[in-house]
Order: sequence, then structure tokens, then C-alpha cells
Amino acid sequence: MGGSLRSWMRRHALLLLQIFLILALAIYIARGFDVEEFLQAFSQIDPHLLLYLVLFEIAYYLTHALAYWALAYRRFRVPVKDAIGGTMVAWLVDLLLPSAFIEGDIVRIVFLKQYGEWAEAISYGLFFRFLLNITLSVFILAASLLALNVYIGFSNYLAVYISAVVLALLSSAVIALFIFDTKRVKRLSARLVSRLPVGNKQTLIRDLGRFLDYVSETSRDFSPYNLYLWLSVLALMGQWISGVLTPYFSLKCVGIDVNPLLIAPGYTILSTLSLVSIGVPFMIGSVDAALITLYLVLGVPKERAVVAALIGRSVTIIVTLTLIYPIGMYYSRKIFSKKNLEGIKETINRIAKEYGIEFPFVKL
Repeated sequence: MGGSLRSWMRRHALLLLQIFLILALAIYIARGFDVEEFLQAFSQIDPHLLLYLVLFEIAYYLTHALAYWALAYRRFRVPVKDAIGGTMVAWLVDLLLPSAFIEGDIVRIVFLKQYGEWAEAISYGLFFRFLLNITLSVFILAASLLALNVYIGFSNYLAVYISAVVLALLSSAVIALFIFDTKRVKRLSARLVSRLPVGNKQTLIRDLGRFLDYVSETSRDFSPYNLYLWLSVLALMGQWISGVLTPYFSLKCVGIDVNPLLIAPGYTILSTLSLVSIGVPFMIGSVDAALITLYLVLGVPKERAVVAALIGRSVTIIVTLTLIYPIGMYYSRKIFSKKNLEGIKETINRIAKEYGIEFPFVKL
């Protein structure tokens, strides 16, 4: 019994750590919590500021969709409305089944497969994740350096933010290696395949090499002279700016005015805790704790920090239910249509037969 419990705890270490942090934060907030101040903060909410909050929340998702469309348009000729629909499906999956955004990335790849080949879709899907990581890292780094000129005490948190930037850049480097350095990836994949318990190893290595060559050929689209690429970058920067302005106006709603430059680097807290989400729909708990932690670090009284977090998260859920959910559900029927699912199943079946690979949890 004890051994099985220890085994379960090792497998769910991140879950237990997050639950512990959320409980610790809840206990800290409960100590000396002023209910009267909490209710007063609610009574002082400015409805005009709520409108700005809603607009920037919507802008956050639409600029993300614009970035995705701009990156994919040159090769796939994806209509803007379909790009919006595809990204809304990805957001919906990420919000309902959070797991380090992996599901959303898979959805974006499956979406692009409708307009091209798997190698193209995978290459573009990975490069979009690469752009997300790079632009977010640049944004956090630039905001951190600018924030030092605004608030000298900010230097106490700079090491934490820089560490998150380094981790994001390292993950970007791995993605860039896969897309742009196919020779090295071929050697690594050949070593990996040689150790796998699969049949037809030489055939698998040969076909995998051809696939990587196709990925490399697709990567030529990501030229610095590609104007659509720069439009995608600008749209992603717009996404991060919109993301900063949502907590900014959440705080403004409760009478707290904080320089947006001091909020911007807090994306590291939000991103890190979101990546280890406990899997609850809308990431309830993880992001709420992250928001409140960010506000407390910025010196916001705990009562108003809780109200601001409740306002911001309520707007997020409302926007999800009124914008992301209906669009996402409509386009999910197209992306995961019977025809597309049959195509994916046939691809998996062919790989299994040709290379002697068994896929766990997949019934063919």
C-alpha cells in the first residue's frame, strides 16, 4: 500500500505541488482578510472600465488568430475566418483540457493538414509555437528592462523573470533545431529508431529522412524577407500587449492604478503555473492563484487583489462561453469530421503496418 502511494505521489508531483501552493496562498489571504474592504472594492467597480477589459480580452484571442493566419497564408492560403475558427478550437481544447498547451498545438497541426501535407502542417505548427515562445521572451525581457527604470525594487524579481525567459528560449532552440537542422535531427532519429523495438527499421529511417527533408524544404518559407512572417510577429506582440492590459484594467476596476510595465513581466508567473495546470476546465485554480500572486507582488491589498482576479477571470470565462465556445464547437465539427478522422486513422494504420509499430491506446 505504501509503495503504491509513493508511486502515485511521484507521478503526480506537479499536481501535489500546485495544490499545496494554492492552499498556502488561500491560507495567507484568509489571515486578516477584511470582508468590508472586499465588499467595498466590489461596489466601486467602474462599468466603463469593464468594457475596456472585455475589448482587450477579445483582442487577445483575435490577434493570436491573425498571427496564425498571417504565418499560414503564404503556403496554405487559409481564409481569415477559417484561421479564426481553427485557433478558437485550439483555445477551447487548451482551456477545457489544459496540459502545457500540447493539445492546442496538435489541433493547429491537424487543422493545417486540411490544406496540405503532414510535413507542412507539422513544420508550420512547430514554427508557430517557436514564434510564440520567442515573441513572449522578447516581450518579457524588454518589459523587464523598461520596468527597472520605473521601479528600482523590480530588480528583486528580475532573476526570476530572466530564468523563465531562458527556459522559453531553450525550448525555442529545440524547435528550431528540428525545423532548420535536419541533418543533426536525422542522425539523432536514426540512433533512436535503432534502439526501438520496431520492425523494418531501415525503411523507417529512410522514410523519416525523407519526411525531415520535406520539413526542411518547408522551412524556407520562414525567411526574414517574408512580410507575412513579420505580420505574424507584430500580431503576436499585439497579443501580449492585450494580455497585459487585461489585468491592468482588472486592477483599474477596483481603484488600483499600476504601471503596465510592472505587470508585463508577470507573464512568467502566469505562463509557468498555466503549464502545470491541474487539468480543471478554464484552468480554474492555477491561473487564479497566479493572478492573485502577481497582484500581491505588485503591492495590491489582498482584498482588492482577489476582487481584481475574480473580475478578470469572470470576463475570461464569459468571453470563452460567448466567443470561443460557439466558434470552436462549430469549427471542431469540420476539423474533426468523420472524413478527417478516418484519414488520420488510415495514416496511423499504414505506419503501424509498414514499420511494425504498435500504438498504445489506439485501436485500429
